[in-house]
This record gives sequence, structure tokens and C-alpha cells, in this order.
Amino acid sequence: MPNKINKHFDVLIVGGGIIGMLTARKLLDEQCKVALIEQDVLGGKATWAAGGILSPLNPWQLSATAQPLVDEGRYTFPALADELKQETAIDIELLQSGMLVLDTHQKHQALEWAKNSNQVIETISDNDLREFEPNLSNTLNEALYVPSIQQVRPPRLIAALKIYLQQNNISIYENTDVEKILTESNQAVGITTKNYTFHSKKIIICNGAWANDLFPSTSNIDIHPIRGQMLLYQPPKRLLTRIIIKEKSYLIPRQDGHILCGSTIEDVGFKNEITQAARLSLQNIANELAPLLSKNTPVRQWSALRPGTGRAVPYICEHPNIIGLYLNSGHYRYGIIMGIASARIMAELVTNTLNKSQIKEFS
Repeated sequence: MPNKINKHFDVLIVGGGIIGMLTARKLLDEQCKVALIEQDVLGGKATWAAGGILSPLNPWQLSATAQPLVDEGRYTFPALADELKQETAIDIELLQSGMLVLDTHQKHQALEWAKNSNQVIETISDNDLREFEPNLSNTLNEALYVPSIQQVRPPRLIAALKIYLQQNNISIYENTDVEKILTESNQAVGITTKNYTFHSKKIIICNGAWANDLFPSTSNIDIHPIRGQMLLYQPPKRLLTRIIIKEKSYLIPRQDGHILCGSTIEDVGFKNEITQAARLSLQNIANELAPLLSKNTPVRQWSALRPGTGRAVPYICEHPNIIGLYLNSGHYRYGIIMGIASARIMAELVTNTLNKSQIKEFS
């Protein structure tokens, strides 16, 4: 076997999903020499499969600790979309669709959240609901409308970020499995792969549901895979204009008229495969919310593994015992909307411009 090639960087990022890509982008501001290492292709797992809603499904249920991560994403995504379009000519299709939430038993909580968050929420009666979305089921009586909610197309976001990182000299290694984290005297010093040894005293683990494989078990982190499956519809005419939420399910109308129906929540380990049971369940949801979809056969089904965690916030922290080893993972369903803030915090942590006491809730 030939000797491994040695490479030296200021920062190594393991995991090229949305969190890893945005973290690499932010480290460009710090003039860091960065390598981004991904076992698949950039964004090819949970990010590609995501719905792209720039909001929690029921934002008033979000923990107060996680709220600033979402707020920063909501306020700064338009600037990111503009920057990527200017730099790469790719439109990530940032749309202010608005969001209709059909769980009106949360009305009091929602209105209180809107008041405290300076957000607008409208209560839509059954008659007005028909005017808002004529193709929704006529069995629905009321909805809560959040007009500010936006969405993006994750595959286009991935494509734009990849080009942006390449243009700015981020070293990208796709289809590259990390074999081992190298340490010396409780200091991170690099990683090994089949063909390369990467040297750096700063390593950020951003590989989502697989974080436990590389972050030593003594760290006591709780990140595990939760499978989500989705269906894609291509109706002959536009059926919806707004995102529709009911409990933990949704319909997302895309700019091109396609409609996403998602998503399942399945604790099945690392079994990333589609199932007939999920297909039937999602079709029932779609038919219940928008009956005209029953006349359409889904054109695609897919699945992905989200980085689930039993806590309300992701991990954005340094390892308690290994200097220079960091974790940015556990965002569950909200990696895209939380990604900008998470990347900023991690970049500031890695470059020692952030007081760690400010982010103890993410440890």
C-alpha cells in the first residue's frame, strides 16, 4: 500500500452537509485554510432531502434557547441568497410563501409568540381559507397564517454553496471516509483517510447523524439517526401557493408547481431506505389536506437520516477533554434555518473570538 499523502490545514471540517458548508463559508471570513471532507457528495444526505422551510413547523413551540438560531437564519437568508446568486448565478429559489398552520388549538400560544417575537399571525376562518387556498380540503375550519415564512430549494442551495466554496479555494474532498481522529496529549492534530493524512489542530465534526462515530463516546453526546421520508407530486396545474402544516406533516409548493409532502419520523437506526408503508401514510396526509392530489401519483419518493437528539438545541461546542476538537451537529429537522447562526458561532469559537460562557447551552 502506498504511503498516505500528508496535507496541512488551519481547520478540518468533517461532514459536507449544510452545516459543514456554511461553517466553511464563515471561516473564509477569518482567512483560514480549510478542508471540507465528506463521505458522500456535498449535501447528498439530509440536506438534499430536506423540505427547505425556513422555520420550525410550529415556531411557537421552539425553545427560547433555540429561537435566536432560527431568528438569525430568517433575517440573514435573503442576503445569503443574493450573495450566492451574484457569485454563482444560481437562484436558490428563496420564496416568501407564507405558512398556514392547521393546528388552531395552539392559537393562544401562537398569538403570544407573535406578540413577543414581533411577528404577524392572522387567524383565517373557514370561508377565508377557501379564498386563501381553494384546493385545501373543505373539512378544515380555521388556520393560523404566518405570512413571513420563507422556503428554499435545498438541491439548488447545495449546488450554489459548492461552487462558492470552490471559487474561494476551500479544499473539498468528496467520497472520502474518515478513519480516525488523531490526537496527541489530549490535543487534536489531524485525521486519517484511506489516501490522506490531514494535519490540523482544529477539527470540526459536522457529519450529522454520524457524529457519534467520530466524537469520542466519553463526550456523552446524544445524536442518533431519525429517518424521514417524502413524496414529490407534479400536478398538471398549480394547486397550492402556501406551505401547509398539520401537526408534524406538511405540503410545500415549489416555484415550479411541484408539491412536496413530508415527512415521516422513524427511529430505525441507520436504515436509509424508502418503504411502502411510508408512501401510503404520506399519500393519506396529502389526500386529506388537498384532495385533488389524490388524482396524482407521486413522481418520486426518498428518505434521509436526520441528526436527532433528545434535547432542544444542537451541539455547538468544543470537546470537554480534547483541545481543538469541535462539534456542530444535532440540528434535527432545522439544519438549514439554524445553519447560518451555527456556522457563525462555530467560526468564532474556533478562532477564539467568542466567550465560551456565551454558548454553554449548546455544549
